[in-house]
Amino acid sequence: MKVRSYHLILSATLALGTAFTIIPLTTVTSQAATHIIKWHGHQYKSNYSLTQMRHKHHLKFKKSKIDGFTYEKNYFYGVTTHGAYVHRANDTHAFPSIHHKGTYAMFRTKIFDGGNAYGLEYVNLKTGKHYHDQA
Repeated sequence: MKVRSYHLILSATLALGTAFTIIPLTTVTSQAATHIIKWHGHQYKSNYSLTQMRHKHHLKFKKSKIDGFTYEKNYFYGVTTHGAYVHRANDTHAFPSIHHKGTYAMFRTKIFDGGNAYGLEYVNLKTGKHYHDQA
């Protein structure tokens, strides 16, 4: 009698063990890697957080004060849904000629000409691709 009960327990354990090993493991969906960027009351889904973008493209935030003026380098400038407009070397100041479609996070890098011109870094929210523009 005791031998049969041990036999039943052993066979039940083996049956449950094989059932759990046959069932595939649950996979993590891409939803887990989605980050939300909030800007001006809107929410944008991104595959990268702002911190990851800064780290990946070497956009370290820096604040400095010169003659009473505060300068911020590589600060988050906003999100554009109209794409990235990038100047070529021979373009005029006001009219960029290259347009990359998509939704981009913008980081302002440097200020030139007394604040009249500045550099922008565009990072695509979906692909993480990086473009630099200096007007």
